Amino acid sequence: MRLQTDPTHFSITAFLADQVTLVARQEQLSPGAAVLRIQELSRDNAGRARLLEIISDAWRKETNPTESSKIAALRSELAAWALHATPSESLPRS
Repeated sequence: MRLQTDPTHFSITAFLADQVTLVARQEQLSPGAAVLRIQELSRDNAGRARLLEIISDAWRKETNPTESSKIAALRSELAAWALHATPSESLPRS
């Protein structure tokens, strides 16, 4: 499945859809299971680092230059998000 990310224009929809696609592909999961895996990984710094590792592995394995540039853009956005994300355990409870 081709990725949706346009490396020149950020789209949250494409960003999320491509994360699901890549996690599903890399970890051999269904799309629904990949969404749950992403939610699990997004909870703490270790999980976010693992998610970035999954995306980086996909980038290293990709042989199509167009798809590779999409993964690189996704990886860059994900790295910026992971760097500034607050662990959920430190967020105030509602």
